[in-house]
Amino acid sequence: MAEELELAWVREALQTRLLVELMSNAMHKELVLKGGMAMRAVHGSVRYTKDIDLDADERASKERIQGVVRRSIERAVSSGLIANATVTTPKQTDTTLRWKITGTQPNSSAPMHLTVEVSRRPKLIEGHVVEVALDKAFNRTGRDVKIQVLDSQHIAVTKVLALTDPMRMAPRDLFDLNVLLEAGVKDPGPLLAQLSDAQLRLPLLMAELWPKIEAMSYEQFRNDVVPYLPTTVGLAIDSEAFETMRVDVGVAVERWLQSAASLWAES
Repeated sequence: MAEELELAWVREALQTRLLVELMSNAMHKELVLKGGMAMRAVHGSVRYTKDIDLDADERASKERIQGVVRRSIERAVSSGLIANATVTTPKQTDTTLRWKITGTQPNSSAPMHLTVEVSRRPKLIEGHVVEVALDKAFNRTGRDVKIQVLDSQHIAVTKVLALTDPMRMAPRDLFDLNVLLEAGVKDPGPLLAQLSDAQLRLPLLMAELWPKIEAMSYEQFRNDVVPYLPTTVGLAIDSEAFETMRVDVGVAVERWLQSAASLWAES
């Protein structure tokens, strides 16, 4: 586990440098950070992540976004934070742009992998994007930079949708929602009620919720999430703490979905 955390720390230095380059090269609100790195950089999560996930302004052309990401990757890779780097573009469609960066840790043969994915799909929810200064405790570049990021309510919506996705089984969604709960996230029910297909979707999300949570085992959590947590945090989450997390998240998400359904019915 110690080796995995060391790799995560080194990879995060590269991620942070790349995020700074992305936000510096993009126009205002052209790229918005979301996902696990948004959770870690802005919303208080201690979980390391392998990816940088972003939403792009729909008004920006595919070619414009490709250019911004390409230049940012070139500058980050040339920083010396990764050795023997190769960059591939496994997916470049009108709605999804994905880059994979592969190399080794500097002065080491330990492999490094990082994915950048930009979504150009229509937004789930309008607004609920905030501009914040990247915390210096997280930002090791020494450069002052402000980033565009989904706010905690919007992140909660994306995590509820991920948790209840029947094609996905990722205990990190449970952990991330618990982080948001502990941080006092405001009820995202009003945003869930704004989903374009809320009338059909909300009952399906409710039906998936508890079966999905009950299917997530402590063993899977230890294998998939704990290696990306600081040692003291990982050790503190025993089977009893994990069970409490499952119940707390399930009860909260159920309440949010019920709130969303009531708001939609009243609209």
